[in-house]
This record gives sequence, C-alpha cells and structure tokens, in this order.
Amino acid sequence: MDERPFDAAAFYARVGATPRERSALRQDLVRGLKDYFGHLYGYDRYGAETVFLVSERLGHPHAFGFALLRILHDRRISDEVKSAAATEALTTIAYGQDGGLPYGLFAAVHFLMQREQLSLDDLRYALVVSAGDADPFGGVDKAVMLDFCTRLLGTETLPPEERAFWSHSLINRHQDRPGAADMINLLLGTTPLPLALRLELCWAWVHFRQPRLQVEIPVPDGTVRGRFVSEHLPFWLAHAPSWPTLSMVRLALVWLPRLGEDPLSLAVTYIEYRNAFADQLHAAVADILAEHHAAMPDAAVRQVVEQGIAISGSGPTRRKFYSLGAELFGEDYLTRASGDAAGSVRQWAARQLQRQG
Repeated sequence: MDERPFDAAAFYARVGATPRERSALRQDLVRGLKDYFGHLYGYDRYGAETVFLVSERLGHPHAFGFALLRILHDRRISDEVKSAAATEALTTIAYGQDGGLPYGLFAAVHFLMQREQLSLDDLRYALVVSAGDADPFGGVDKAVMLDFCTRLLGTETLPPEERAFWSHSLINRHQDRPGAADMINLLLGTTPLPLALRLELCWAWVHFRQPRLQVEIPVPDGTVRGRFVSEHLPFWLAHAPSWPTLSMVRLALVWLPRLGEDPLSLAVTYIEYRNAFADQLHAAVADILAEHHAAMPDAAVRQVVEQGIAISGSGPTRRKFYSLGAELFGEDYLTRASGDAAGSVRQWAARQLQRQG
C-alpha cells in the first residue's frame, strides 16, 4: 500500500500533548519504529538513522501500531493523550490493503473500552476490519487480551448471538497461541451468554462445523462506520471460520457435561472416535471421567479407561488414562504403564511407583 507521510507535530497537536509529553511521544515514535523494523527484519536495521524515517514510515498503519503500543505503556503520558492516540489507531486503518491494520489494534480498542470511550459502532468497526486477520491479538498482552474478551462478552448493547460469533471468530483465528484455553473457558463459562448459544458453540466445534448463530445485520445509523459495518459484516458472517483448533475441540467436549449434557454418554461415544482430532477427543474423555466419575457406575468408568489405554494414539493421552485408572482403581495401572510402548509414559510410571514405594 502507499505509505502516507506522518506529521509528528500535527499528531502531537491532535492528541493534545503537553510540551513534556511531546518529548516522550517523540521517543516512543522512534522506538516503536525500531520495534517495527525488528519485527520486519529481525534486527535494528537502521540504527540511529531510524529517527529520520519517522515521517516516511509511520504513516503506514501497521508500523504506527508499534509506536502506539509504546505510547500506551509509557507512564510519562497522560490517559487523555493515550486515549486520543488509541483513537488515532482507528482512523489510520486502511481496510483491505496490505498492512492496513495497526499492529496491536486490540490493545488500543481495549484501552478505550476500559475508559468507556469506545462507541458500539467503533467496536463493531474494529471487529469487522480485523475479521480477516490471522493473528488478531498480535502485540497484545495475554492479560489485556482476556480482559478485552471479558468486556466483549459483557457488552449488552451487542446481541448475544453477535457476541458469540465474534468470540468464536477471534478464538479460531488466535489458534493455539498462549491464552487460547483461557479464552475458550471464558466464553463457554460466561453466564451473560444464553446456555443454548454456548451449547451450539460446543457442538459446532466437536463436529468441526460453523456455529449456527442467527446474527442480525445492524441497521445503518447514518455514521460512516455504522454504514461500513452494515455493508461488510454479511461477508464475514458467511465466511466465518469453520475448522476448529485442537484446544477448541478438546475443551468443547469437556464443557458439554458442565452445560448439562450426559457425561457418561459423551465418554462412551467419543472414546470410540478414530478420525481427525481423535487424540483431542480422547483426552477430553479422560478429563470428563476425572471430573464426573463419581456420578457414573465404576464398571462403566473402568471400561472407558481400558478403551482409552488401548486405543489412544499419543503417549500423553494414554498417560491420562493410566493416571485416572491408578487414582480410581489401584496401583496396577501404574505397573501396566511401566510397560507402555512410549518411553515418556514408562518414565512417568517409574517415577510414580518410586514415590509410592
């Protein structure tokens, strides 16, 4: 994309920076640009000359995001100026262009949400423009990411179906990066979302399909961003991610009994599963037994444990069943584990037997 010149003096004026803050902002702009080059090339490519490239490069939305992250973490800068800078992130977006999103966009969105300075149109705008981003939380701290997700789920001005849709989309695109399991547990355990929606998400993930969510397209309210959302949201609804991540599949099955489905029926059904995601589903069965075994007949639990040991393809998953068997039915399971085909399982069993001996 064409890079627009960045006028630092005009930026200081727009965000209302004091003379002292301008000095801090100048440093953040240069250091942020260095971060951008480090991200792009793997090293500080321009060194001391980076300062001369601020005007040329920071007009690029992706590069500006690196500087903004520096600004948001700078204690020398007031919250008012940070809020104005975060708002700038939304205005720099060049939708559909290469590098058209500021890096760490959701750090800026979260900052504004925290201070109740983000309108519903702007929240939807940020979600829609980033809907094709394969790493939506790049540059965002785990704590900030999880708090953003909490606030999104609690945004009652968004219909529940839309909150469920965006949560599904963000989790799917975040993949199994750090914090993925926390995001999933937050979504499936959140009471602001109706039980039926959470069950639909679980079944969709377990069956490797798109969730069936009746998301209504908001009526344009006359604002530019409101019209943008109404125009572009239908495309992203039609192209919602449908192939779940490993964590989504495993935790969806774990959550189904917590949401009211019969744990024994799920365990008996999914321990037989053999195709894609078999290891995740078998691991989830072990988790279901560990959590709900007291409500099941011992014979049925033992049978599923035996099946898990016999058919689970990975050592770590078989180890879960051995461990569960030893906890519920005795040390014999550790002795059997000491002869398992996987060396890691044998070593684990030897350590457990040594502790008990």
